[in-house]
Amino acid sequence: MTDDSMRRMIVFSVPGEIQGQGRPRTQVIKTKDGKAFAHIYDDPRDAANKHLIQSYAHDAMLKAGYSGLANPTSAGIAVDMIAFIRIPKSMPKKNIQKALSGEIRPLRKPDLDNVAKAVLDAMNSVVFRDDKDVTQMTIRRYYGDKPKVSVRVRWEEKEERR
Repeated sequence: MTDDSMRRMIVFSVPGEIQGQGRPRTQVIKTKDGKAFAHIYDDPRDAANKHLIQSYAHDAMLKAGYSGLANPTSAGIAVDMIAFIRIPKSMPKKNIQKALSGEIRPLRKPDLDNVAKAVLDAMNSVVFRDDKDVTQMTIRRYYGDKPKVSVRVRWEEKEERR
C-alpha cells in the first residue's frame, strides 16, 4: 500500500463482547400541571458501548494523522467489520478448533445488523460526518479466543461499478 492509501484508511479493534444497538427506551413523564409527555432515551448500556467504540475510533484517527473529521470523497466511504464472538463454554471440545478456524460460525446474538448500527452510529462525528456517507459495507462474525470487533474504514478514490 502507498502512503497516500494508508492515509485514506483507519483500522481499529474494540476489545470485549460487542453488543448490538438496542431499541430506544420510552418513559412517560407527568408535569406538575398534569400534562404528560414521552421521554425517549438510549439504554445506558448502549451509551457506554458507544463511548467505548468512539474512544478507539478517535485514537485510530489521531494515529492516522487526522486531527478532526476525515474529508470523504464524493465516491463515499467503505467500512469492513469483523465481530469475534467468545466460544461458548457449552461447545464440545471437538468443535472448538473448527470454531477457531472459521469452519463453524456463530449463529446467535448479537445480530450483525445491530452490531453494524452500533459501530456506525458511534463513528458519527468522530470518523465521518454521518453514516449516510457510507456507500459500501461488509460485516462478518466468527468465533475467537478474545471477543472484539475489528473495523476498517476506507475513503474511496472512485466508485467501482459492476
